[in-house]
Parts: sequence; C-alpha cells; structure tokens
Amino acid sequence: MAGDDWLPWIALETIHLGAEAEVISGTWIGRNAVLKRRIPRGYRHPALERNLSRQRIFAEARILVRLCENKVKSPILFGIDPEEGWIMMSRIEGPTLAQVLQKDSDYHMEHKLGQAIRRVHSTGISHGDVTTLNAIWSDDDVIMIDYGLGRLVAEMEHFGLDLHSLHECLSAHHVDRPESMKRVLEGYLDDSASDNFDARAVVDRFEAIRGRVRYHA
Repeated sequence: MAGDDWLPWIALETIHLGAEAEVISGTWIGRNAVLKRRIPRGYRHPALERNLSRQRIFAEARILVRLCENKVKSPILFGIDPEEGWIMMSRIEGPTLAQVLQKDSDYHMEHKLGQAIRRVHSTGISHGDVTTLNAIWSDDDVIMIDYGLGRLVAEMEHFGLDLHSLHECLSAHHVDRPESMKRVLEGYLDDSASDNFDARAVVDRFEAIRGRVRYHA
C-alpha cells in the first residue's frame, strides 16, 4: 500500500498532513522522493470521491509532464496509482520561501518568485495555490511545488487568481516585507524570459481581481 515500505519505495516521514492529502518523504530506487496520498473525505459519496481523486491525480501528473517537457523546473513524475489514490514525484531539496523570507531582507527572492510563476503560466498551466509554502528556494532559484489544484488548460482569470492568492499570502504572513508583491510583479513582467507570454495582461487581470475583492469587502 502506498505510504508503507515496499520495494523500491521506502517511506521515511510524513512531512504534511492536510485535509485532502498526506505527503510522505522517502526514497524510490535510491532517489529522494515524495509520495502524495489523497485522504478520502467521509462526507462525499464513495463513487464521487473516487472520481474526484482520479481526476486530480491525473491532472497533477499531466501538469508535471508538461512542465518537464517545457523545461520548467518542477518535481519529476515517478509514478501514479489513481485507484489507490497516490502520486509519486522527485523531492525538491531546499527550504520553503516562507522560511527563507523570515531571515533574508533582500528582495531578489521575490523577483525570482515572479519569474518562476511566469514560467509556469507560459506553459498554459495555472498553479491554483500559489503561496510561499508552495515555493522552494533551491540553487538560488524558486521552484513551485504542489500542483494538486492546478489547471492544465488555464484562462486569464486563473493566472490572475494565482497572483491574487500570492498577494493574500504575502499580506497575511509577510507583513514585514511591504515591497514583496511589487518585486514579484517586477519579476513576472521581466522581459528577459523571451517567451511571447502576455504577462502584462495577467497583471492587469490581477489588479482587476483586487478591485473586485476590495469592492465586495
């Protein structure tokens, strides 16, 4: 069973236990790996739960494959079992950006975060849960993880919502870094990417979403 020790997977420790999934670190054929196992929700009909679990696992797997094909730094897909409800991928080594931002006063990491989000968006993928906990600081760069709520065929609104999700995270958890979102957007708009992606349109949509939220608050 996924999560227990079985060759070639060796489970080491649970690194996250949420409402929707348990995330376990371990090794797979000697490689550092992460296994995400979905937790059934008791209030859902079993058939609905199975279908939802399968859909999300397949979606995350396809997202990881597309990111790899487009040479966007991300976890590498090792395997899935939609029936058992798990997905296995490589582990990205390094602290979360949430941890690093507590110690570093330089804003270059936020610039890197903006660039990382743009790289993901330029492949047509929205992340769905952009926070500093889902961003790893590795080799002087930012790598996004946890695409469980991502969309493979995203629309402009989804890209804007990704930026808004991050804005909410920074406002709530990194209040001592008032320039953070500004630096993120500078990185997102960095033209050095040369990817023909309309980043300005996404930022405009983000600003429109912020306006709607303020209006309804």
